[in-house]
Amino acid sequence: MFSQAFLAVLLCTTVVPLNAQNDEGISCADKTECPITVYFVIDTSESIALQTDPIESLVNHSKKFVAQFVNKLANEVYQQQVSINWQIGGLHFSDIVVIFSSITQDKVLFNDRLAKIRYIGRGTFTDCALSNMTAQMPLNPQGTNYAIVITDGHVTGSPCGGMKQQADRARDAEIKLFAVAPSQKIYEQGLQEIASLPHELFRNNYATLKKGSVDEDTETMDKIIQVMKHDAFAKCYKMSCLEIQGPRGPKGFQGQKGAKGNMGIPGFLGQKGRQGDPGIEGPIGHPGP
Repeated sequence: MFSQAFLAVLLCTTVVPLNAQNDEGISCADKTECPITVYFVIDTSESIALQTDPIESLVNHSKKFVAQFVNKLANEVYQQQVSINWQIGGLHFSDIVVIFSSITQDKVLFNDRLAKIRYIGRGTFTDCALSNMTAQMPLNPQGTNYAIVITDGHVTGSPCGGMKQQADRARDAEIKLFAVAPSQKIYEQGLQEIASLPHELFRNNYATLKKGSVDEDTETMDKIIQVMKHDAFAKCYKMSCLEIQGPRGPKGFQGQKGAKGNMGIPGFLGQKGRQGDPGIEGPIGHPGP
């Protein structure tokens, strides 16, 4: 008898809040908007391009990885509570930075621009790439911002303050960074300097290619997308429909008397006073000799 009654109460408490409303008319059935911005930072320097023959094959694999990744991003209602929608942008870099796509929701347009990338060669200034990425990211108070940095971790110069400093600056701007290796020839410490913490979520041996294969690593794509959706859900989800403004609280007690202040500093010299009144008449002098 008790278990049946308890189950009935549990069902009521589960169903009722979903149909409840607060004083502002926000229903629990409404889905919270949760925009996610993903920015791709692709290394097309010599350290990547010259690892294989033909020269551009690793760069082309990075492009295929990004295109497949983008095609997996689908607007959806996640966990039946938040409405996720995606926008994407990207740049590629060596010792210069080329923004190939401003931030857009148009996946076809993005992939068309991505396909036109050609490797630059020369040096690797990852700090400047991260700095440019941070500048491109919009303020996203309702949602979340992520960067997917595809590089081997090597740098040839740091004219923009250093890779770690720019990665920290991006994190200060509430951008979370994933580090993805384009090959097996990597500098892991550099990749970990880029990746946000914990590394189990934002580094985790992510790669564009399956180990020992020339196929794009779809498992890396799926893992990163799942991390982003779960992380965004944690930020966006809020049962505001159950929030009801309470009555104003009672007036607080009178505070204690403040401590006596310090002695003030000496003031300025005052103005000269007016002339005083004549003095009283003095006593009669003693008789002379």
